[in-house]
Amino acid sequence: MMKTTTNEEVVAGIILKTTPYKDNDMILHVYTREYGKIGIVAKGVRKITSKNARACQQLMISELTIYLKKGLSTLIKATPIDYLRHVKESLESEIVANYILEYFYRYIEENDPIEEEYTILYQCLKAMDQGYQPLLVYLLFNVFILDHNGVSLDVDGCVICGSPKVVSISLSDGGFLCQEHGQGHPIYSPDILKGFRHIHKIPIDSLDHLHLSREVICTLIKIMDGFIEEYTGVMLKTSTFIQQIV
Repeated sequence: MMKTTTNEEVVAGIILKTTPYKDNDMILHVYTREYGKIGIVAKGVRKITSKNARACQQLMISELTIYLKKGLSTLIKATPIDYLRHVKESLESEIVANYILEYFYRYIEENDPIEEEYTILYQCLKAMDQGYQPLLVYLLFNVFILDHNGVSLDVDGCVICGSPKVVSISLSDGGFLCQEHGQGHPIYSPDILKGFRHIHKIPIDSLDHLHLSREVICTLIKIMDGFIEEYTGVMLKTSTFIQQIV
């Protein structure tokens, strides 16, 4: 939990967003392993002479020496750890990264460090930096969004009877349906059905085991976007850009 007194701390943080503040200052919205999401005032960082400026950019990982306190902490020194350059070299990966950052900025609680949250954020960004398909990372991150909002889909068998012989995915029922109970629902190919199950079962650090075609990924995105809209109420501005690359 956040400490109540001012302390000098050194933390590694993933910069979610930067907001101009006063004449030459900036507020950094950062997710750290130790303290969760915190706000940090970076004084003078918008000056061209600032030594901290290069480490205070959105979508990068930096080592931050700060005066930690409730409300806004104060930056003392910032040193780059990882620029995530390869993410920024691809429009598709940058769009997905911005979607992930926006979710953390808008929907993750302040000052509430949760190891799983830090891990999924870090692993998603690093996966794209290492060249994995951005839209596949997007799918897995949306599984996290569902879970984070208390939504668990049934991907082990038919939601109604438990039969493993499934043919459809039901938005209203929250998972798979078999032939008998899938009447009136779209019928999907085995590749799409397997892909839907696998994205809910395979963690982000095991992406090497997930092999889906672009066509299957794009179909799954439309399905998962439906679940996000129906069950979570999450609305992100960056969703518009996602739709343009699917």
